Amino acid sequence: MADALREHLVAYFEEHHKLLEAEALQLLLSDRQPLSLSRELLARSGDGSSPFVTREMVEATIARRRAGVPRAEAAVPGLVANANRRAAAEPFELLTEGFSGPPVASQPIAAYGALFQSRYRALARMLRGRPDLPNLRPVRELRASDGVASVIGMVRAVRETPQRHHLILTVDDETGSLETLVPKDSPAARTPFLSDEVVGLKLTFSKEPGKIPRVAQVERPDIPSTRPTGRATAARRAIFLSDLHVGSRSFLSESWAHLVEFLRGRGPLAELAASIDYVVIAGDLVDGIGVYPRQERDLAIPDVVEQYAELGRRLAELPDRLVIVAIPGNHDAVSPAEPQPGLPANLTFLLPPNVRTLANPSTFALSGVVVEAYHGRSFDDLIPAIPGASYSRPTDVMKRMLEMRHLAPIYGDRTPLAPLPRDGLVIDPAPDILVTGHAHTYGVDRHRGVLLLNASTWQAETEYQRMRNITPVPARTAVVDLATLALVSLDFSGGAPTVLGPAP
Repeated sequence: MADALREHLVAYFEEHHKLLEAEALQLLLSDRQPLSLSRELLARSGDGSSPFVTREMVEATIARRRAGVPRAEAAVPGLVANANRRAAAEPFELLTEGFSGPPVASQPIAAYGALFQSRYRALARMLRGRPDLPNLRPVRELRASDGVASVIGMVRAVRETPQRHHLILTVDDETGSLETLVPKDSPAARTPFLSDEVVGLKLTFSKEPGKIPRVAQVERPDIPSTRPTGRATAARRAIFLSDLHVGSRSFLSESWAHLVEFLRGRGPLAELAASIDYVVIAGDLVDGIGVYPRQERDLAIPDVVEQYAELGRRLAELPDRLVIVAIPGNHDAVSPAEPQPGLPANLTFLLPPNVRTLANPSTFALSGVVVEAYHGRSFDDLIPAIPGASYSRPTDVMKRMLEMRHLAPIYGDRTPLAPLPRDGLVIDPAPDILVTGHAHTYGVDRHRGVLLLNASTWQAETEYQRMRNITPVPARTAVVDLATLALVSLDFSGGAPTVLGPAP
């Protein structure tokens, strides 16, 4: 695992156009959350600094973090020699959590300004230095005499011209706003622009006075095509679930019982079950209370604490050798604004000790394979905004998330965003596996080496889903070999598991 983490760190800094010195790398490897520390280091170093990351820079970042957030290991210097041994001994490692603390309630407008500034800076770092963005300038320094120049901006507005239906794209950076023309039949117009995403634009300027610059090329942060993919050193596996909705009358208890029997090694797939070390659950652990109108009619357990107690009993049916990683969703008893915090202590004590509850979203490593887990509420915003997108094909939307390197960019729609000082919905670092839920269907695909999983639900169709024209595909699981990222799909909806075969 230490070698895999080392590769991820080097690739992470390369993506941000930085080169790690050997001693800096060793010091980062000694930290409990090296990628979180790496992101903090990049945020503090600025964009005009040296391309090299030195040990002194890492030490300075650690010192600042010690002063602001006391941590047990921060008081213990000289952990470098122990780094490889400790990393290899921890098959599960939390890398980053999206939730970074409670929102600032006193000045919400300023807090949202800081949130969008954090997003812009994080994504702009990924775009700077790209050869397809020549002569990169801030908006206020652009001049018509430039001929060709580039800018990185956050999309504020998109509108069509009344006659020829070209696009007028308005973007903002930290210095001002800019209107640009995107010709309707150009490659730049092929992928729809979404509100509040960050893009790089190569511009050509006209010599005629009064004409706005034309967009010649669009660059999105996306996953680097050359990024190495993490692999476990042993053939261990993880199984991915979502949307249990324990407490609902529609919870599929019989299908769950067959899943329990499978994971306990009973049946013809015992060898496959024995190789599974991890269970990842991508949110909506329980059905909750008052999430949608007249939900009480659909509840078998009308008390939310009792729902979590039942969740604990259901998870305790699984073998206790498994590491279970669970994040909340919009039905869980936490703040609905994203990023969501992890479950509170008065609920987690109801769960078995082998369950690790994290924030939504969270990034963690399973035997060296980096997993980004996000429940997926932003599907409700992105599906209407992306032509042809649907709940039946959630991985199409997940590809768009990776292209934008953001899980929920649109502000002011159905997904509430928490005004935190750091935008925890930026996809950074790049994952090896992106798992979501929420759509109550099942989807598998790949994008630039990243395995995309929309994990299936364990709830049958409800009246509310019928009203919203959502047809669930329940009781399916993805079993992923962490050494190869090969995947087998299992269907528990008809009883004992049916192997659906390998996926893309």
